[in-house]
Amino acid sequence: MAITHADLSSLRTPWRTDIGNRIALFLVLLSVLCGLSGFVLCLAAEASRSEATWYRLSDGSRSYECVYTGSGRTPLACAVCAFLLFAVAMFAEHAYMMVAVTCPSRPAPAAWPLPDDPRTLSSTGRWQTCALFLATWICFSIAEALLLIGIGVESGHVSQWRQPKPDCHVIRPGLFAAAGIFGLSTVLLGVGLYLTALQAQRLHQQEDNMLRGTAHVHHPHPFPPTSAP
Repeated sequence: MAITHADLSSLRTPWRTDIGNRIALFLVLLSVLCGLSGFVLCLAAEASRSEATWYRLSDGSRSYECVYTGSGRTPLACAVCAFLLFAVAMFAEHAYMMVAVTCPSRPAPAAWPLPDDPRTLSSTGRWQTCALFLATWICFSIAEALLLIGIGVESGHVSQWRQPKPDCHVIRPGLFAAAGIFGLSTVLLGVGLYLTALQAQRLHQQEDNMLRGTAHVHHPHPFPPTSAP
């Protein structure tokens, strides 16, 4: 019996599926770890952010001078690391999305009971995927923008922070915490996007199986007539 190219492809598909699933799982875990680490660093930056103390001059005038309470190196380092970790998490999200889309999946059984029409569920899954993808990018952009603002402010008084100044720029309370919340939301939305994409892919495969079954029923294979004995 000759082995065809289709037989070899069917043998390679489960192996490629297992490798793709392992890579996707590793990237999901990497994204979650980076997101959690970035969130913790944002909380650390919020707790150690620089503040300013204002003093009124004693020469009778109404002018004031301010002095920073810290150099800002600790919140600056935490903000930079969180910025990079959120970027790595976003890159990992796009990577495991590519793996989930391009990796061949195992064939689903055609006799699997469906609660509704798979075509309707597949269309709904596409809309959910688009909405989650847009929400992920919005949260990521807000988190990175807030971190950039914090990095710019904290890096402005790294040197000579003990010297009195006529004006001191400080970060409002909650900026780093908000950046951490948006960054963590990016990771959670990315995981939801991955699960939604897998569900949409499975429903699309079920729809293909149903179409093949319908075509098989309407166009049965012709059998040669049996010869009379």
